[in-house]
Amino acid sequence: MRRRFRLWVLLLGVVIGLTALLAGCGGGGGSFGPSTLLQGRVVLVGTGQPPNPPATVIVGGQSVRTSTQEGAFQLRVSPTATQLIVRTPGLPDFTFALPPLQAGQTVDLGDLYVGRQTIAVQGRIVDALTQQPVGEATITLLGQRAQSNPTTGRFTLNGVAYDPDGVLDPEGEVQKTGYLPRRFLADQPVIDGVMDVGDLLLLPETDDNPPGQPGNVRGVVQVPASDAVGVRIDVYTPPDAPIASESVILSQPSGAFQLWLLPGDYRLVFTKGTRTATRTLTVTSLTQQIDLGTVVLQ
Repeated sequence: MRRRFRLWVLLLGVVIGLTALLAGCGGGGGSFGPSTLLQGRVVLVGTGQPPNPPATVIVGGQSVRTSTQEGAFQLRVSPTATQLIVRTPGLPDFTFALPPLQAGQTVDLGDLYVGRQTIAVQGRIVDALTQQPVGEATITLLGQRAQSNPTTGRFTLNGVAYDPDGVLDPEGEVQKTGYLPRRFLADQPVIDGVMDVGDLLLLPETDDNPPGQPGNVRGVVQVPASDAVGVRIDVYTPPDAPIASESVILSQPSGAFQLWLLPGDYRLVFTKGTRTATRTLTVTSLTQQIDLGTVVLQ
């Protein structure tokens, strides 16, 4: 009788232990109180396609694998989380800083890019009207984010995915309260692991700002024996500047383009493949309409 009693006690202890163990296991979906739902995609910087085999997204003790078709993921995390790690077979780990999180919200992180290499991207945020540095602007590029220095306006994005043989022109964005959002291309040469995109100009939000369309500089690009899809317009100001202050990629076969340019002197360089064309112009006011006519690439 005593042996039976000891056996029942032993079995009861095993059941209690297994119950506690199972309650503590939950992988990526464990419960930890108030949470934030993160969602986004993991993309290869060289091709713009999702990784296959899929990547693993890790935040704290939570993890989830991306879908093979779109690279999408959803992961519930603690609102105190500050960074996210993407682990992809055959590639280095990538760490992404998270924006401030709040319990109960859903945060779309957009596309998080991974690749064979990482570089640092640096530059400076400048007020387009006063030419003074703009501090505490948020710069995002390929899933990485940073803020400009409060005094100098300079910024550095570390751990940016890079593929020297990639087919993409990475596009970033600058946002700052009181200024219009600004997009930019990260396409400058990489020297010793660093790409310098130069000064990025922000236009203050005022009642004098022009609407988004149709622009104060317009024209039509023609490419012999081809359409104008993929034509790139690099804007240099002043005209002898070594680095373009802005770049635009045309997506319409017609080649029609419209730009908003602040008062100043400019050099526009139009490129598709080996064909190019250059135009110089002076903008005297935001209301001035400049028609460059037909720009034929040679």
